[in-house]
Amino acid sequence: MRLTAPLRAALTEAAKREGVTDGALIRRLVADALGVEAEADRASAPRVRIPPAELEALSTAVREIGALHQAAALGRSEEILAGLDRVRAVLIPVCVGLARAA
Repeated sequence: MRLTAPLRAALTEAAKREGVTDGALIRRLVADALGVEAEADRASAPRVRIPPAELEALSTAVREIGALHQAAALGRSEEILAGLDRVRAVLIPVCVGLARAA
């Protein structure tokens, strides 16, 4: 759904006041307008934000995985194993951090 910057800002502020996510507030408003009682549609969960440094690390890991396809096609197992070790070194700490944030 596209929103103008002023509408997005107003929505974000209203959601913060209500203690819910933007999406939960929109679902609540739509349910109220339509007279629908659906508690699952009103639910909100904490928003998971990935810090920029971790997002960059994840992007690098995805690119690394893509590069490993070529190494696999050429049968370069040592290169593949080294690449997988690099990917794991990035993914494990990020995933553990996300689990703690949830």
